[in-house]
Amino acid sequence: MKKSQKKRTKKASKPIKGNEQSFNDLGIEPPKIYRESQRTVYSDSANRERRQPGRKADNLTHAEKRQKDNKKRKKRNKFRKVLIWLMIIIAFAATGTVLSLTVFFHIDTIEVIGDTNYELNEILAQCTIDKGENLFLSDTQTAKQMLEQNLPYIYNAEIKRKLPYTIEIQITTAQPAYSIMNKDKTYILLDDRFKVLEESAEKSRGITIQKAEIESAAAGMRIIFKDSDVGDCLSKLAKTVNDNSFSEITAIYCNNINDNYVVYDGRIEFKLGTCDNLEKKIYQGLTACAELNNSNPNATGTMTITGDKSLYFTEK
Repeated sequence: MKKSQKKRTKKASKPIKGNEQSFNDLGIEPPKIYRESQRTVYSDSANRERRQPGRKADNLTHAEKRQKDNKKRKKRNKFRKVLIWLMIIIAFAATGTVLSLTVFFHIDTIEVIGDTNYELNEILAQCTIDKGENLFLSDTQTAKQMLEQNLPYIYNAEIKRKLPYTIEIQITTAQPAYSIMNKDKTYILLDDRFKVLEESAEKSRGITIQKAEIESAAAGMRIIFKDSDVGDCLSKLAKTVNDNSFSEITAIYCNNINDNYVVYDGRIEFKLGTCDNLEKKIYQGLTACAELNNSNPNATGTMTITGDKSLYFTEK
């Protein structure tokens, strides 16, 4: 009896091995048996994931979903309100712009302010802005340019719009600053920007520009010299004299870019060389002339100024 029981036990254990072998043959991993401690760890980690605020919407409660939907709805409603108000504001602005450019703000008054050599009707005739035009569409820049060009003694025409219906033109009068003698003994008069004020004035005004060959000199336009380098040097000489108020200087001229002159009191030429350090050179000449006048107030000649401390005077 004992031998037969042992044999039965051995035969009963064979099916278990057979099952394990069949799982392996089918490529299926046999079921795992977890310990109680492992199950507790996995359960705790799953619970923590559910409690995290960033979990998926599927894990949200009904109340949380409703709260989230309400927030989204409020944001959408707020955005719609802002968009509607923005569209209303744009519509009002567009309507106001159209009305101001078509119906309202038509010019009915053009005022001229400031001392001027011209009559009011002369100024209005040259102004390109007319009554009845829209105040905001009027071309003030072109009007300014035409006034200063066609009426040469207007140094600056500042044009302003004044609501609701007025254009104001503030005139600054040009003053002759330089003269150039013509062949017929008349004079071309220039302002301090070398704009031609008159082409054949009877008398000279301001500082004389000598030995200048002219390409064109039309009233209201800037004078053009035949040699552009000479023109640039004359501009630099004139600007230095004007900026420093050298009232003792009565004439300027330029032979070339390396041979520039100013004339002191109509009797002493300052030979300045190039246009470098003009202010310093002229100050040196004026200081030397002040000392020379103490000994010989009527001296005439040429004072050569090189730009350093040395200078010398050649009397005629």
